[in-house]
Amino acid sequence: MAAEEVRVIVAGPETSGITLPEGPKLQQRFITGGVLLLALLGVAVILLDWREAKEVLGRAQWQWIPITLLFTTLSYYCLSQSFALINGSFGIGMGKRDLLWVGFVSSAMIATVGGLAGHAIRVLLMVRRGLAASDVMAPSLFHGYIESLAFFALIPCGLIYLLLTHPLSSGLAVWLSVGTGVLGVAFATTAVVLFYWPARAVALWVVRVFMRLVLRRDIAAALRNFESTLNRGLGEVTRNPQSLVLPVALIMADRAARVGVIWFCFQALGSDIEFGVTVTGFAIGVAAGVMSMVPGGIGVQEGSIVGTYHLLGVPLEEAVLASVLFRAVYYMIPFGISLGFYRRLVRA
Repeated sequence: MAAEEVRVIVAGPETSGITLPEGPKLQQRFITGGVLLLALLGVAVILLDWREAKEVLGRAQWQWIPITLLFTTLSYYCLSQSFALINGSFGIGMGKRDLLWVGFVSSAMIATVGGLAGHAIRVLLMVRRGLAASDVMAPSLFHGYIESLAFFALIPCGLIYLLLTHPLSSGLAVWLSVGTGVLGVAFATTAVVLFYWPARAVALWVVRVFMRLVLRRDIAAALRNFESTLNRGLGEVTRNPQSLVLPVALIMADRAARVGVIWFCFQALGSDIEFGVTVTGFAIGVAAGVMSMVPGGIGVQEGSIVGTYHLLGVPLEEAVLASVLFRAVYYMIPFGISLGFYRRLVRA
């Protein structure tokens, strides 16, 4: 097979808009290097918090730790399964086991480093298996939107609980309302772009013009391929709405499992808090971490979780320790485990 033919199959430059070095060996090294670079970034993020996490793990009551790990496993399993199912609906030609592994590795990357890195690792690993990047991005973005929507549903519940049970200052109430409003507008805008073709056409035109003016590249073919894959997936969902029931149920189960993880983290530290308090602190804290755009929400997420729980009556020290323990159990340990999959995913 000629190098040009290999380039089309592996990287799909005519359809993906990604330019890889010519020649199969250089392409393999390029993709492998990108995957390893993202993995090293995740390791660096983990090391920033490792000392505090190690101290908190030493103070925890270990009989609770297996339960937190069980709920963490359930969460990542649900995420990986929902990712595989949505890719299947969009016609992505990969085996179920490979999709599950890619889903787990990318979910661990998203939790630890952030959404951009997680989606990048998905693209690199799936392009490595002969898929076009533009084909991969459509189901990945759709899955990410459903995930975010399920998470966003927790925020109003938490705010209502907060307003009904704990009097807030006018300034704090305004800040929380504005933050929720910004997230709501962002989700609504994304929904319009995803599901309303004229708006999506305008957005894709803007992306094409930007790439042509700034990077001097015409990605029209890649955008057409992306549009085709997205339309195929949305068409399948429209024809068979029940195909979304299981992925959405799995994503909701993931969110419930995450709340369970942080609740058991408090139990492990000897603090018994109400379920409503757990949901509120988790939703507002993680939302602040996401809006901060800091990789993995480091610092911002812990601070907002601690502040919210302390506002709800949890002692400050317990809130600090629980937030660090949650990061160790839900972010650090799964990411460490995911590193063991990289070699197989890259070499396959």
